[in-house]
Amino acid sequence: MDETAIKNYLAADYAKAVKFYDDRANTSKRWYRGLSIYVIAVSAGLTALIAFAPGTLSWRIISTAVSATIVLASGLLAHLKCHENWLSYRGSWDALERERRFYQTGTGAYKSVTDGGALFVERVEAILTKEGIDFYARHAKGDEQARNRTK
Repeated sequence: MDETAIKNYLAADYAKAVKFYDDRANTSKRWYRGLSIYVIAVSAGLTALIAFAPGTLSWRIISTAVSATIVLASGLLAHLKCHENWLSYRGSWDALERERRFYQTGTGAYKSVTDGGALFVERVEAILTKEGIDFYARHAKGDEQARNRTK
């Protein structure tokens, strides 16, 4: 693979993939942490509300509404698979960055090859393919389980 082709690959396809996985990892992390903290904090607050609030109708309505938001947040966490996606995207980002470092320093698998550029592209594409397969498996598995429960 010639030098121009590998530079183009690094500047376009590789850079786009690294940015995608970094952005998605950060987004998934924010959703996971935000929803998880919400569930924990509101659950604790709701316990106090139910234990110490007067037994009036308005307090029961408020506690019921707050309970529904906890269920909603928990359902979103499970359905969107924020934690799993965060870890997987970050793992793919790490693998892509590690591969670039090995390629640029001529270490690891690149130590004794004649065409490091071609090997780099093949290995990066393998990482991207694996992430795509893993993403589908994570989400299809959940959809399949949901279909089985409704039967």
